[in-house]
Amino acid sequence: MFSTHRRGLAASGFLLLIALSGCGSDAGDPAVASAASGPAPAASPKGDAITRYVDAQRQWVACMRKEGYNVPDPDAKGFVDLGAFLAAAKMPKTDPGFTAAQQQCASVRATVPAELLPSQPPLTPQQLENRRKYARCMRENGMPGWPDPGADGEFPADKVGELTPAEQADNIRALQICDPVLDGRPPTTPNPNDVPQG
Repeated sequence: MFSTHRRGLAASGFLLLIALSGCGSDAGDPAVASAASGPAPAASPKGDAITRYVDAQRQWVACMRKEGYNVPDPDAKGFVDLGAFLAAAKMPKTDPGFTAAQQQCASVRATVPAELLPSQPPLTPQQLENRRKYARCMRENGMPGWPDPGADGEFPADKVGELTPAEQADNIRALQICDPVLDGRPPTTPNPNDVPQG
């Protein structure tokens, strides 16, 4: 449904959609010392960031399980496949209990390290203008705190903040209305039956 840039937008808005975090190729396991090989080589800063992120994701999974949701373990890059979990549980990601559990566990969440984010080509001036129009559209359609994009076209996730269940419903509606604006098209009519999956 979303391009990679749009995936970032949706993640900024939904904040609970961690299923999109940490996508990419697998990272190797950290080196371990053995009697045969001697001490392990020092980890690179990149490896350290990924290791810290995976550890944080494990803590988040443990917290979610404590809250009653047996979400899967993260993979080697910290990706937690919530889409498969929600499909198997036949539960929408907007389920109030699931949302409350994520809010309860938010303090142990970590930001996806830059090493795990896909690199994107710079936006054209027209794409950047579409992002600005998108921000205005979001503010006009129920998300008054939606920030303008930065010079790189990205929306600062920390400016959106955590959303209440009512705000999440407003956010889904605004995303449906404003999504075409990213392609330079006019806003559309929301579909209350179209719940984003991911």
